[in-house]
Amino acid sequence: MLRWISNTFKIGVKDVADRLKTLLKRAAKGEEVILVEQDREVARLVPPPRRDQWLTRTRQFREALQLQGESLSTTVIRARQEDRG
Repeated sequence: MLRWISNTFKIGVKDVADRLKTLLKRAAKGEEVILVEQDREVARLVPPPRRDQWLTRTRQFREALQLQGESLSTTVIRARQEDRG
C-alpha cells in the first residue's frame, strides 16, 4: 500500500523491507515517510534537521531553561574552600 499526502509518503509495513533503501533516500531528500499497519501509523522516517534548524532549536531550549541557585563555578570554589578548612 502506497499513498502520497503532500510531501508525505505512506507505505504499509509489509512493503518496507523491499523498499527501505529507496525510502531512506526519499527521507534524506526531505520527504517524510509514514509506515502504517492496518491503517494505523506505527513509525515515521523523517529527514534529519538542517544545521540551522538544529541551532535554532538548541538556542530555544537553552533560553527556556530557568536556572536557580548559585552558578556551578561559585559552588565549586566554595566547596574547595570548605575542604581546605
